[in-house]
Amino acid sequence: MTPPLAPDPPLTDGSVLLRASEPSDLPAIEAGIHDPDVIRWIGPTEGSAMDVIALNRQRWASGSPTLSICEREGTCVGLVWVNVRGLDQTTGWVGYWLLPTARGRGLATRAVRLVSGWALREMGLTNIRLTTEPENERSRRVAERSGFRQIDLLHHQATIDGRLIDQVVYELVTAQ
Repeated sequence: MTPPLAPDPPLTDGSVLLRASEPSDLPAIEAGIHDPDVIRWIGPTEGSAMDVIALNRQRWASGSPTLSICEREGTCVGLVWVNVRGLDQTTGWVGYWLLPTARGRGLATRAVRLVSGWALREMGLTNIRLTTEPENERSRRVAERSGFRQIDLLHHQATIDGRLIDQVVYELVTAQ
C-alpha cells in the first residue's frame, strides 16, 4: 500500500482541525503522553514528545498515519491515528486521545468521523474498526456517536501496561 499524503488542506468540520503534527504541538503531546487517563487506556509511551512525532512519521511512511487533533485556531489538543496491521491492508484501526481540557466537547467524535472518512477515501480502506476497554465509557460513546457499532467482545487478548484486558470491537457502519 502506498502511504497516504497528509491532508492538504487539513481536514476540518469547522470545529476541529486534523493536520500533520508540527513542532508547536510538542507541549500538548508531552502533556498527553503523561496524562494518567491516556496512560490508563492506551498505555505508557517510551520517550519524549519528539520521539512520538518521529515514531509517528515512521508509521505514516508504512501506511499508518497519525494526525494532530486541533481546535479551530490550530492549537493541538490530542492525536488521532489509523493503523493498518499485518496482511490485511483493507482494514484500518482508529485510535485517539485528548488532553483533559479538550474532553467532553465532542472533539474526539468529530476527529474520529473526519479521519475515518478520509481513510476510506484516501487510503483505499474498506473497513474501519476501533477497540476500547468495556469500562472506557467515554471512548465507547465516541465510537457510537461516530457511526461505529459493536461487533465483538474479546476477552484477555491484549495487554496495556502489563494488564490483561478485554476489548470491545467496533466497526464503522457505512452506506453500501
